[in-house]
Amino acid sequence: MCAPDPNAGLRRQAMMEHRKKMSKYHSESLKYWNREVSVKQRKSTLTRGLSRSRSDAYSKALWALGKGRLANESLYRQKAKLMRFSDQKNTSRSNRYMANNYKAILDKQRQVESTINNTFGRNMDIAHQMIQRNHMAQVAKNRMRLGSKPEFGMPVMMPPRDTTGQMFNTISMGLQIGSLFLSDGRLKENIKEVGQSDIGYTIYEFNYIGNKSDRFRGVLAQNVAKINPMAVHIIDNHLAVDYSKLDVEMEVVS
Repeated sequence: MCAPDPNAGLRRQAMMEHRKKMSKYHSESLKYWNREVSVKQRKSTLTRGLSRSRSDAYSKALWALGKGRLANESLYRQKAKLMRFSDQKNTSRSNRYMANNYKAILDKQRQVESTINNTFGRNMDIAHQMIQRNHMAQVAKNRMRLGSKPEFGMPVMMPPRDTTGQMFNTISMGLQIGSLFLSDGRLKENIKEVGQSDIGYTIYEFNYIGNKSDRFRGVLAQNVAKINPMAVHIIDNHLAVDYSKLDVEMEVVS
């Protein structure tokens, strides 16, 4: 029979804390992996969206270019109709003839060319900047959805077995349940032979390892086993002696 480990409660609590920590970590990890998959899928969607937005902006610019060329074609036709030579009189007209019409056509051509240049210049750059900023904002928002990785945290320290306290608890238990005491020589130190009983058991004074304040008088289980094996028992891999079967008593010397 062996007394329970004094640290058994702390060890059980540490084991429960460790299991709780591992369960939480695995749960948070699974949630993070699910979010990671969603974020990667969303990232591919955002990349396709960026390509489409740029393509749409370029298509709009080409459409504006086509409209400008059609407008230029119309203006060239109007300009061709303005002739300074009179077919009826076979004479040339003044340089100022229809000057206002020429100026109006040139102004319209200038406006068309300016629109085309802006479409493929400043406006195109602004459109690309807006597309890029919107894409970066969406990417940042998508990254925020992922959150931070789960942390494993500090390790849960497992208290060691209190073998010394367990041994003395076993001794105390032995004092309570009867005449069974741990008498294994491996648990004792400062052993000194002080006498011999009538039957022939050698009597020693000793103290238990780790407890130098208390000194006891009794026998060694190894010696008793040679004379009376039935008086020796095994407790937690150590030898104990049933003093009720001996003519020696376990005594506290000091």
